[in-house]
Amino acid sequence: MRYTIREYNGKNADPEKVAGLAEQFFKEEGFKVQAAKGSKGYIVQARKGGFFRTLLAMNRAFTAVIEGDKDDFTVRLGVAEWLADLGMAAVESLFLSPLIAFVEVPEALWSFEIEHQLWHFLENQIQLGIQ
Repeated sequence: MRYTIREYNGKNADPEKVAGLAEQFFKEEGFKVQAAKGSKGYIVQARKGGFFRTLLAMNRAFTAVIEGDKDDFTVRLGVAEWLADLGMAAVESLFLSPLIAFVEVPEALWSFEIEHQLWHFLENQIQLGIQ
């Protein structure tokens, strides 16, 4: 799995609110979450915490990149390295090199299920007309 992408045209949904919904979803699922705004959009990263993950250097995180404006925006979801410092340089690198930022991970049922649930949640909210 590299990443999945969905484009939304004419939905009149604020990308900032879509990023907020992704952040809310991950928090409700018990993830550690960080988010940032870049020049082209928003980044939301989420990972499970815990001693063993830190010990094993499992620094992979679900990463949502939301770009565009309310009438035409794109959401990319995949797994990328957890950015220890979610500063402007790190955020901009995700916008400039989307094919490099996302990493290969083994297809695990758990990651597929979380991704599926997030897409379902976002699709429902967008269809309901978040603004």
